[in-house]
Amino acid sequence: MKFIHLSILCFFILTIPNIGHAKVDEVKVSEVDYVHYRAEIEPNFESKYLSAAVTIKFVPVIQNLRQLKFSSKYKQVKSVRFGGKAINYDLINEQLIVQFEDNLKSGKAYSLKVEYTAAPERGMKFYEDHLFTVYHTKNWLISHGDISDKATFELLLEHETGLESVGNGQLISRYETGQKTTISHWKQDIPIPIYTFGFALGFFETLLLDSSRTDISVLYRRAEKSDLTSPLLKLAFKDVADMLSFFESKAGFSLNEHGYRYVVVDGYMAQEASGFSLVGEKFVHTVLKNKNENWFIAHELAHEWWGNSVTSSNFSHFWLNEGLVVFLVAAYKQHLFGDTAYKNEISVAVKRVEIAVNENRIAPVALSKVIREQEINHTMAYSKGAIIFYMLREKLGEELFWKALKEYTVKHKDGSVTTQDLKSSFEKTTATSLTSFFDKWVYGEEIPKLKM
Repeated sequence: MKFIHLSILCFFILTIPNIGHAKVDEVKVSEVDYVHYRAEIEPNFESKYLSAAVTIKFVPVIQNLRQLKFSSKYKQVKSVRFGGKAINYDLINEQLIVQFEDNLKSGKAYSLKVEYTAAPERGMKFYEDHLFTVYHTKNWLISHGDISDKATFELLLEHETGLESVGNGQLISRYETGQKTTISHWKQDIPIPIYTFGFALGFFETLLLDSSRTDISVLYRRAEKSDLTSPLLKLAFKDVADMLSFFESKAGFSLNEHGYRYVVVDGYMAQEASGFSLVGEKFVHTVLKNKNENWFIAHELAHEWWGNSVTSSNFSHFWLNEGLVVFLVAAYKQHLFGDTAYKNEISVAVKRVEIAVNENRIAPVALSKVIREQEINHTMAYSKGAIIFYMLREKLGEELFWKALKEYTVKHKDGSVTTQDLKSSFEKTTATSLTSFFDKWVYGEEIPKLKM
């Protein structure tokens, strides 16, 4: 396949990169390994709140652990039990701090149960006929914001009979309680990032898509609510099986055995969870008018490999989740529509970076020190990150680039990574030193300008 020639020029320099000296990425080691969450949740559509209880299994990594901290934002804690007994806790600065009477032993499994109610202003959206969680798990579940922490998840969702639910993993059972309510039991057996925990609930119809590789389904609101019908959705999502094949070939391993679900919800929405994603009805109508606007379908699916399976260790390396996926959507568009579509997608990223430069919103794509979520420069992580993968592909050539990406993805499957993990994997596979490249473009604030 013929590729477009690029000349790369610098047009903005704030700092001189330290070329030739490899960086060391800082990663904070957790004191606790959170192993499993079992949540019992009953949403209330009218009041827009949850009645909930969560049992958390955890293993201390350090000796003599005396307390745990969770987010209590938007929540009212009713009780905390440890070993079946009520235990002391404090609520300080939107944190639940659980105090243990005795030191906990390193390597030993423990269990904690918290009963609470929540009225999350972020992390969950309520509508008249459906609701769904969105990204900020810690706002509706007693948990925390460590992006790299992975655990198994079990959800028992109590809801009105007649509503359809979607959760992580597999629907284990669905039974009526005898009071016009149903409990849907979802179980995720492979550890996933806590931020990808989630569920959706509503009056959904279900469309099964044609795919010989795995089960793919689309849940959507009835036509009178969404102006979407089964034939229209088949047209909008017609390329999903091809997307699946493309991403599996680049990743080196298949999608999970439980398949994948798209949940089509009100408004503009594009958010991944593990095993499903939320996509907005307005985006679906857009792709029905222009088939080239299928980015949101591909983007959220790609996160099953890059983000949900291979996860950035902290927010300093968020570009490994998002910049890579933006690039891969461009690469998929090249596969589906041709070189011009690829060029157009990268051009969008270039324009967004140019706007950030003009507004003096410049930062490295990755940082050696750990930063907080609110410190992410999203334009650099998403758009400059995509450009860097574009440049790597040009630098290494077609065969070596895709081989290196596959080996990186397979090596870190179900794990957490930093930028140095990506760099090391690419260097080993291609037998090429990339220190100068990463120091200049990734850790530095220098901006590449692509003449296309």
